[in-house]
Amino acid sequence: MSDAPDNASVRLLGRDRTPFLPDRLWLDGAWVSRADRPARWEEAARADVAVTTQTRGVVPSSSASMPSVVADILDACAVRPGHRVLEIGAGTGYTAALLKDRVGPHGSVASIEVDPEVAARARRNLDAAGVDVEVVCGDGFAGLKRGGPYDRVHVTCAMRHVPTAWLEQCAGGRIAMPWGPAFSTDRVVALDVADGQGVGRFGAVASFMVMRAQRSRAWDAWPEGGETRPVDLGLDWRRLDGPLGGFGEFVVGLLLPGVTHRTSGGDPEDGERVVWLERDGVYASVGFGAGVPTTATGDERLIRDYADAVAWWYDHGRPESAGFGLTVTADGERAHQRVWFGSPHGPAWEH
Repeated sequence: MSDAPDNASVRLLGRDRTPFLPDRLWLDGAWVSRADRPARWEEAARADVAVTTQTRGVVPSSSASMPSVVADILDACAVRPGHRVLEIGAGTGYTAALLKDRVGPHGSVASIEVDPEVAARARRNLDAAGVDVEVVCGDGFAGLKRGGPYDRVHVTCAMRHVPTAWLEQCAGGRIAMPWGPAFSTDRVVALDVADGQGVGRFGAVASFMVMRAQRSRAWDAWPEGGETRPVDLGLDWRRLDGPLGGFGEFVVGLLLPGVTHRTSGGDPEDGERVVWLERDGVYASVGFGAGVPTTATGDERLIRDYADAVAWWYDHGRPESAGFGLTVTADGERAHQRVWFGSPHGPAWEH
């Protein structure tokens, strides 16, 4: 099948991703075979959508990201001809090929992947495409010291904690990655590195799988929060609901390090919605809606922290993610992380 204008990867990135995709894709909760359902496979492969390429049971464990989001991170990385690039997370090998396209014959790309199966498949795909990229099976959190120093570190998994190793191996360069609090969808951030410190401002939305070692513990069931009680949080139901599911969710997450959440219930215009909160295995919930009292269960401090974060967001004019940035400083295995508002010298929260 020839490339057509609707092939999103070609249109956005200049290279077709279909040769890098496996013959089975996990779509709509089931495996779709290229041999058995070629039209559905081609539709997904050529569209601007993420497709799952590996699962553990029914849980996605590796994927090919949306071409438009891949383009956002590549743009933020600002890779140039001749650069030495370290990629964290090989996936299908497709983004490594895109990086090699950009660095050209005088640059180099090394990709490190923790999963042996994924690493082997990426290596085969790159070899078949005639792309000269080194694929290493190993822990990307440690980087790849032997190939450094690098001009760029390009990260294909979402991060909660940045390692000091990347700052050391990319001294004077740039690290581009999806980063976010456990509370919300991630954002692209490009950290310019100097003197053991990386600084950058948050950009576009980037929904990626979180680095395996940093994924939040799954909620097995809705927690038992204990007795439901009325609570006065100084916020009406509209404000309690306002950031959820919108651009404010990321900001509220920045103000609530380590907090995860779920929501249940319907539209609070017509009934009650409940936001469930978790931090370090401690749970709480807040229920609210039009015509119903605000109620709470569980940990009082977690409830108040959520209300304070929502109030801060409104008090500061409902800022979007671009108003915030991240500073990471070499400090042991995990770099010290500081999220700031306005400028690196503005109000800050430790992460």
